[in-house]
Amino acid sequence: MYTYPKCPEMKSITDMDPAQSTVEDLMQRIHHNEGLEQSRDVCLFTQDGMPLTEDPFFNTWSLQDRHIKSGDEIFAIFTPKQNMIQAPANSRHSNFETSGTDKVRCHVMLKGDYEFTVNLKEDTIAVLKSKLANVCGIPAHILHYKGEGGSGDTLESCGITEESTIYFSLSSFCTEAQASEFFIDDVEPSVQQTSTGMSYMLSSIYIIKCNFSGDAQTKLVSYIRKLTGCNPLAQSLYQLLQKNESISRTQKIATVEGLYILFRELLPGIGEKQCGKTIDDQDVFEHSTYCWAYLMSEAKDHPTEHENFAPYLLKSEDGSRFCEPVKVPGVPNVMERATVLRMIKDGDKIPNCTEDNLRVTSLVRATDIERILLSVHPSVTTYHFWISHGSVTGQNFNIITGKTFGSMAENLEAFPQLTVTPPLCLKDIGLQGPRLVFLSKGMLGVYLHKHKMSPQIICAYDVIAGKARQLDVEQLAAE
Repeated sequence: MYTYPKCPEMKSITDMDPAQSTVEDLMQRIHHNEGLEQSRDVCLFTQDGMPLTEDPFFNTWSLQDRHIKSGDEIFAIFTPKQNMIQAPANSRHSNFETSGTDKVRCHVMLKGDYEFTVNLKEDTIAVLKSKLANVCGIPAHILHYKGEGGSGDTLESCGITEESTIYFSLSSFCTEAQASEFFIDDVEPSVQQTSTGMSYMLSSIYIIKCNFSGDAQTKLVSYIRKLTGCNPLAQSLYQLLQKNESISRTQKIATVEGLYILFRELLPGIGEKQCGKTIDDQDVFEHSTYCWAYLMSEAKDHPTEHENFAPYLLKSEDGSRFCEPVKVPGVPNVMERATVLRMIKDGDKIPNCTEDNLRVTSLVRATDIERILLSVHPSVTTYHFWISHGSVTGQNFNIITGKTFGSMAENLEAFPQLTVTPPLCLKDIGLQGPRLVFLSKGMLGVYLHKHKMSPQIICAYDVIAGKARQLDVEQLAAE
């Protein structure tokens, strides 16, 4: 079952086999059912707001392998195709025929063991990975070696022998990949906004992230969750604002698309002229500060008892990200399967284990952790799972504010953090950032701090370019 913003009721898909149909198939089916143009794509999330379609490779896995069951509720967000991470073309695997006769075993995350021959003295990790790609059918760039040494090192120099099991994790992202920077103009909402509008939207979120208390942020997220029923938006804002975490590109898409729909509902549109003010669709984000001020004002007394999250640790005991998390009898913490197998082989005792002679058959897959691992960006080491999703019924963006645009403007006066600071005021002694400031005509940014040696020079963050800039306040004032 699936829904999406402003969908009148939950919709069912009844003819997909979870063992055969993939997440890609589900995305395409929803795309077809909703009659979307080819220029638009579909992002999927769980009912609690966790992204499901972050990694293009794992989108090729079956619904069953991704732990998506019949009856699960899916939340869809529609967005321009250019916003999506596209899977690279699956290049042909080269045939690496070498004279090696050394047999090795490679274990691929959640896919099992593969045995083939190599030349331990001459073959490098890169050659091993390419051979493994030929054998298992998984593109080489998806396979990530988890042992000692680098791609150019020989297998022998990495301590690999015929007795070794060589482990590989799976990801479309490189092992050092970080979630993308949020404060940069790189996601275009379905209703295109002006550059000025994007600067207002991103800069105002920066201010809310830095200048409002954790309690105010919690109330804000809870109120937005109630107004919208859009848990992907609420989850993304929770991670971004309250946990001060980077969010993934898919989550940024949910944030940008969700905020556009929310702000459009709050502001007077065509045919709703208020106080002489009509706001066209493409200008919605230019009024972001008014919308945030309204939301902050209304949220101040909103209850937060359902903003409950359970942290799921995605790192194993050695600090690396889980590949195959398992539960061991009597052990409270989840462990990495490879670590447990090594301890069994070496005869080591696992603390708190209730079985004296632990067997491999006693290990149970930690499918709750697996599901998160296959869904979120690999840079995430702890995922905060919203556990109250059955307790909140949202309004699905059906909002009647009872406010005129004039009264929304009055709300803004109550939140000086959301007003723009004149450039020359930035020279005042003791003025603390961050603050909203115009970096050029119509383009909003964030003042961070003054230059230590030159008070007229400020450091400001340009949310369109996604980088800090040094600017002269005298020149800004003149412009």
